[in-house]
Amino acid sequence: MSSQLNVKMKFPSSGCFKVVPLNCEGSFKALWASVRHSNAPSMDIFVEVSTSQIVTPTPTIPLRLDDVAQFVSLQANDINEGEFDGNLEGDEFDEEFATLDENLIVIEEDGDDDLVFASAPIVEFNKVDPLDEDELNSWKTWESMVRYEKGKEFAVGQVFTNKASISDEVTFYSVQANQFFKVAESKPDTVTYKCGRSPSPCNWRLRATRKDPYSQAFTIVTYKGPHDSSCVGDMVPRDHFNLKRAFISHLIRNYVEGDWGYKVMSVVEVILDKFGYKISYAKAWNAKQRAIGDIFGDWDASYEMLPRFMQGLKESNPGTVVQWSTTPIGNSNVHTFKRVFWAFKPCIEGFEHCRPVLTIDGTHLYGKFEGTILTAMSIDANNQIFPVAFAIVESENNESWSWFMACIRLFVTKRSGLCVISDRHAGIMNAMSEVGSGWEEPHAFHRICIRHLASNVNTRYRNVKVKNMFGSTAMQFQEKKFDIGFARLGEMDRDAQHYVADVGIEKWSICHDGGHRYGILTTNLAEAFNNVLKGARFLPITALVQCIFFRVNAYFVERREEARKRLLQGQHYSSKITHLLEENCKKGAYHKVVSFDHVGGLYQVTTRRGSRNVSRGSHLHTVDLSKRTCTCNKFQTYKYPCSHVYGSMEYRLQPGPVNPEVLKQQETHRSKAIWDGDDKGSLRCRSHLAMHKGFLVSDRVVDFIRESQFYFIHRVVGLKFNVDFITALVERWRPETHTFHLTVGEATVTLQDVQVLLGLRIRGDVVTGTSACNWRALIYELLGRTPGEEDLKGASLRIGWLTEHFSGLPEQANEQVLHQYVRAYLLILMATVMFPDKSGNDIQVVYLPLLRDLDAIDDFSWGSAVLATLYRNLCRWLSVHRRRPQGTTITTLLGYRDALDNMRPDQFVWQPYPQAIFSFLPEACYNDSGEWCVVSPMICFDIVEWHLPNRVARQFGWKQNIPEPADTEPKLHKMDKRGAHSRNWAEYHSAYLAMWFRRYQFRFIGVEDNSDMGYNDPYMVWYRDRTRRFISPTFQQAYQAPLGATAYLAHGFAEVHRTCNTEIQAMPQEVPPHYRNIMSNIRDNTSQSLEHVGYSHLLQQFHQPTQETQVEEQHEERGDGSTMQESTAEDDETLQVFRRRSRRTNTSMSPINEQGTPEPSKAKKIWSRLRGKKKT
Repeated sequence: MSSQLNVKMKFPSSGCFKVVPLNCEGSFKALWASVRHSNAPSMDIFVEVSTSQIVTPTPTIPLRLDDVAQFVSLQANDINEGEFDGNLEGDEFDEEFATLDENLIVIEEDGDDDLVFASAPIVEFNKVDPLDEDELNSWKTWESMVRYEKGKEFAVGQVFTNKASISDEVTFYSVQANQFFKVAESKPDTVTYKCGRSPSPCNWRLRATRKDPYSQAFTIVTYKGPHDSSCVGDMVPRDHFNLKRAFISHLIRNYVEGDWGYKVMSVVEVILDKFGYKISYAKAWNAKQRAIGDIFGDWDASYEMLPRFMQGLKESNPGTVVQWSTTPIGNSNVHTFKRVFWAFKPCIEGFEHCRPVLTIDGTHLYGKFEGTILTAMSIDANNQIFPVAFAIVESENNESWSWFMACIRLFVTKRSGLCVISDRHAGIMNAMSEVGSGWEEPHAFHRICIRHLASNVNTRYRNVKVKNMFGSTAMQFQEKKFDIGFARLGEMDRDAQHYVADVGIEKWSICHDGGHRYGILTTNLAEAFNNVLKGARFLPITALVQCIFFRVNAYFVERREEARKRLLQGQHYSSKITHLLEENCKKGAYHKVVSFDHVGGLYQVTTRRGSRNVSRGSHLHTVDLSKRTCTCNKFQTYKYPCSHVYGSMEYRLQPGPVNPEVLKQQETHRSKAIWDGDDKGSLRCRSHLAMHKGFLVSDRVVDFIRESQFYFIHRVVGLKFNVDFITALVERWRPETHTFHLTVGEATVTLQDVQVLLGLRIRGDVVTGTSACNWRALIYELLGRTPGEEDLKGASLRIGWLTEHFSGLPEQANEQVLHQYVRAYLLILMATVMFPDKSGNDIQVVYLPLLRDLDAIDDFSWGSAVLATLYRNLCRWLSVHRRRPQGTTITTLLGYRDALDNMRPDQFVWQPYPQAIFSFLPEACYNDSGEWCVVSPMICFDIVEWHLPNRVARQFGWKQNIPEPADTEPKLHKMDKRGAHSRNWAEYHSAYLAMWFRRYQFRFIGVEDNSDMGYNDPYMVWYRDRTRRFISPTFQQAYQAPLGATAYLAHGFAEVHRTCNTEIQAMPQEVPPHYRNIMSNIRDNTSQSLEHVGYSHLLQQFHQPTQETQVEEQHEERGDGSTMQESTAEDDETLQVFRRRSRRTNTSMSPINEQGTPEPSKAKKIWSRLRGKKKT
């Protein structure tokens, strides 16, 4: 069967497709031209096989030219030039076509099914000539169609960017080939090069012109090359004629751009390595300067640009200072540059927070023009360079340094006491000693760089050992070590000793410096920054200033980010200072500390060997914290604590106890939790005064109570108390000793305080009884009423039931009813004032049997029972978490803690009741004075607590000796009424009752001594090792005392405001107006101050009605005169009780004048009530 193979393509023409056979060179060219055309539509290539019979057409498969493994329908619009050029090029194209499957694809034509599948008959059908890249890019008429390859032969038609470009290429070509050329012709649009070898040049010649007037491109129009074979010379290591500085500058441009301080000899080496020629130093230097000019601008033009740049710098950074010094030319307005000074605003502002130290130095500029840059550097909190000011001057001389220092003093800082460290340049010495410059002492202190002076010593005396001895002596912190070193220096070279002494010992000796240089020994700060600018010193002046600007900016950005990260991490100090402090703290832990004046902060520190073998130890140093000095002199020099200070502070701030023989419960005490960071805040003090709201006390009831010892309890209802102060005081209570452990010694609430302040008897029977009783029947018997089931649960009686049935005595009440009402009121007083508990709505009726005989209620020792209850509550609270009450803040509590932690002996009144005061008190307040000093258990039903006056002898005017070991029997603190509803407490505590009745045998009597106890008194020495000295962990956490101090002062201002306001309201009309105005101004100023610090809420608290005034108003509403009685002697005595109570409870009261009448008071309502005056 015969067949015929035809390769065809469907080609679009006149709106339809034509089938064109691919059987000649012309058809293939048409195919590629169509493919290359950007707007060519799709074309189909197929193979047609003609046979003598009809065959079934085969399915078609697309063939894509960009995937050479197949032949696809060409989409000319989908083929970009990059893909086309990269995939259809040369041998690669042929190779890919050679890998095609032998079968080609048949594409249907116009629905004709007579197309069949067949194979290519010959291999040549698969071959296509390589594409010409220049032809493909011919449409880019603005680009050269002929590219020159560096170092190769030139050719006509090659295009170069500009005239300089072709010059560089000709130079590179000639130098590399050891040939020479000359410029035969050079015009703006034409350049001609010819062989430059002498004496017989060859015919080598190149001519290029600029064809397009709108382009700088040069095209080679004539080229005769290469050089003749005879035109060759020997390669010698000498300069090449055609190696001009312009060519070299272009060649080294990248090197100079990367390193402004690129060395001239490096330029020489680059040319030698690349071409084998060693150019001269002068040519290399000129080439480098030209490269710098090409990169950063012309040297001369840079001076003209500098004023504009400085003006832009000032406008973009307001506050930046720029000062000029110029020289006029003749009588014209033209000035030549002489000097410029500038300081960036962040540098000016930041220096105010740096140490008052400046290091100044000058360094030469290495550019085309001579000059010197002066710098002033300081040191930041991280011991790093802090740039302050800069200047470019003609040279270092007297005038330039005086001008620079004057600019710093006028425009940068006026801080007094600045220390300036420098070398001994004559210009600096003159500027620092100039009278009226602001740099003479005491306005500033000039110190010499030790490194420079040591170098001068070595240069002058040519002895390294002398130099080293001087440097070691200068860096001694202690005068005794300095004296030893200075004497040895004199032994080595007397002239050298006199030489450095003439300079001034205080100018270079650390120990004689006075702490002005903050331990900075040299001018390395300024020189280090000069090294940062080392490369920039080769630049034109404007580029130099730009470099300084950007590098200073980079410095601030980097440091700001580092500081921000540390603050986010909760760090308050810089990393380097933190490391130094931690190292000193570790070293301080090895020191032994002996205290000589704890209050004054005077300690003797003995260094120990520590962990380092080089540490010899056993050195003695004296630390005075009040003066912030240490005999090692490092504290005064560096201005941060040395290891000896840390050792003293660790001793001073060690909370204790060092010896646990007294405070055996410290591990479970509340103070340890606070020190460890578990601070629960202030107590929720339960006063139970709300129980009195709405309860009216009849005059007959008050008259009856007046005859008993409970009258003073009745009178104290409504007094205010300070929750935060009470909390801070209670935190120092120790259940092991039943005392408050203060920094000045032990103190406590004694039986004396109870009787003097509350008028309760100490002598008498124990307040105790049984829990087994028919309480409902007893209540009916003694109160005349029976409570309901919900009102009485066990021995707990609902307070609401008493207020409903016993508020206000009926007018016709008989004696029996009066006694019932008296018992009800006494129950309320006992539950709310004398024996309060954590119950807020109930009253314990266990005390009711003791009120059966009202005539015998004074036979009981109510004072000891009250004190026992107080002790028990104090001991129990220390291990129980209490919620923080509303209206108080931890800041206020910290202030009181801080005040107690730093209490001085003169701030504590050991005897608040001088003997003269008792003449003003009723006999009930002191008739049991013989009982005040008994060492005995105090009992109140289930409560048994020990009274230990021997531990607080100073409160009775006696000498305090080291007390006997105390045993408060901690097991007693856990005992209560729970689960003991039928227990007879008198029998249960019979052993303690027996001790109570024998208490006179255990009276403590000391030796009278009213003198102040010294810090080193045997008792205080013993006590300090056995007490908990501090509550607030000030050395472990951020120091918070200032916050507490602010709150403390705010409360004081609020008290002043309330006092003034009360006095203004109480002023009679005859008071002069100016006095009223003074009080008003004080009140208004305190109000504004409180608002400024955010404590105005304290004023709102004062304006709210207090519980005291509410009770008073209740008395007035019912017409009760019990608190408004006429003034009596008893009232005068009561005033004295309140006065003494105020001194012990921090309640603010007014003093009494010589006539015994109260002065104008800030608590006028209380005084009016006590004096019987009408309420204002």
